[in-house]
Amino acid sequence: MNVAVKVREIYEKHPYPVIGGSAAARAIWRLAPMKWINALWQPTGAFPQRILVAGCGTGNEAFAWCRRFPRSDIVAVDFSPQSVAIARHLQRRAPRAQRIRFLVADLTVKRFTKIVGHDFDFVSCHGVLSYVPKPERVLENLARCVNVDGALYLGVNGVRHCSVGGRQFLPAFGFDMTELRDSSRLRQLLKLCDAILGNRGAHCLANKPASYLAGDLFGPLVRNLPLSDWISMARDAGLYFQSSYGAYRALRYTMEQDFPQLLIPRSRWQLCELVEKLAPTGFHRILFTKRSPVNPPWQSSDALLTWRPILTKLYTVRLPKRARRWQALRVVTMKSPSANTRLDWQMPEWALEILRRSDGKHALQEIVREVAAPIRRDLLKTQLYQLHQLLIINLLP
Repeated sequence: MNVAVKVREIYEKHPYPVIGGSAAARAIWRLAPMKWINALWQPTGAFPQRILVAGCGTGNEAFAWCRRFPRSDIVAVDFSPQSVAIARHLQRRAPRAQRIRFLVADLTVKRFTKIVGHDFDFVSCHGVLSYVPKPERVLENLARCVNVDGALYLGVNGVRHCSVGGRQFLPAFGFDMTELRDSSRLRQLLKLCDAILGNRGAHCLANKPASYLAGDLFGPLVRNLPLSDWISMARDAGLYFQSSYGAYRALRYTMEQDFPQLLIPRSRWQLCELVEKLAPTGFHRILFTKRSPVNPPWQSSDALLTWRPILTKLYTVRLPKRARRWQALRVVTMKSPSANTRLDWQMPEWALEILRRSDGKHALQEIVREVAAPIRRDLLKTQLYQLHQLLIINLLP
C-alpha cells in the first residue's frame, strides 16, 4: 500500500489531537512562543493578517492561533477528512472561531496554492513533516504560500525523538511498528521504556493516547532528522533559517558567562547549528523566513557602530535610574514569561544607557558619543553580542 495512503488511514482511524483530553491542551504548549518568533522575524505589522496552519488535525492549533490573533484570517488544512470534520464540528460551537476556514487538502500536491491561496504572512506546520513521504515537496508548496516578508514555523522530529529507540526496542517483543495494536502488554512494555529512559509525567510513553502512539511511534514512516537536514531542505525551497528554539534556550546559559568571546562573530543561525552538533534534540521548533537574515558586522567596530539597536518584546526590561558614574556596575532584571526566563544581568552604566536608547532610531555611534566616558571597543562588542544573541535587542543596519 502507498505510504501516504497508509498514513492518511492512521489519522482517519485515530484523529489527533484527542478532543477533550489532556493531550489536546498540552499540544498548544509545544509550539514555540510567538514573542520569540516575532523577535527573530521582526514583522512589519502588529499581527499577521493571514495565517496558514498546514496539517491542522482536529483543529487544536488553529483554534489556538485564533485566540491569539482574533482579527487574522486563518486557513487550516489537513489531508484527513475525518479530522477536518471534527474541527468543523468544534468550530460550530465556538462563535469566535468563525474566521477559520478548514479545508481538506494534501500538502504535497502541485496545485496546493490554488486550493489554499497564497500571500500568507505566517505559516505554521507543527508535527507534520516527520510523517510525510516527501517533505521537500511540502516545503516547496509552503514557501510559495508565504509572502516576501513572511515567516514559516516548523515543528519536526530530531534524532533523539522517542520513536528512534522505541521503533527498535518494541520489535524485539514481536510488535509490528507499521500499525498500532494497542493492548495491556504494549502499555506494560512502554512503562518499561519509561523506566529505562527515566521519563516522568507528561513525557511517559505509557500514558500517551492511542492517537499519539499511532502516528508518532507506530506507522509506516517516522522521519527523525538532524537540524542540518531540515535546514537544507528548507533552503532548497527558498526559505532561510533564523533560529531553533531548543538551541536558543541552550545558548542562554553560555551568554551569561564568559563564553561570548569564543563565539564572536558567529550569527544566531550558526550558533544554533553548533549547539545541535553537540546536543541533538528530540524535537525541533524552527523559524524560517523568506528574507535572508543579516548578521551584524562583529569583526568591524566602526561598521558595527553605524547599526541601530532596538529592544525586542520577548523580554520586559526593568532599567534602574541613571548612576553618576558610567563605569559603575549595575544589575538589571529582564523577564520573559513566554520563554520562562528571568535574567538578573550585571552590566556597566554605559551599557544600560544603550538599552535606554534602543528604540531603533539612534545609531550606536550616536549613543556612545553622548556617554562622557571612554568605552573599550572589545567590551562594547561583547555586551552587544550577548544582548543580541539573547534576543533582548535586535541590531538594524
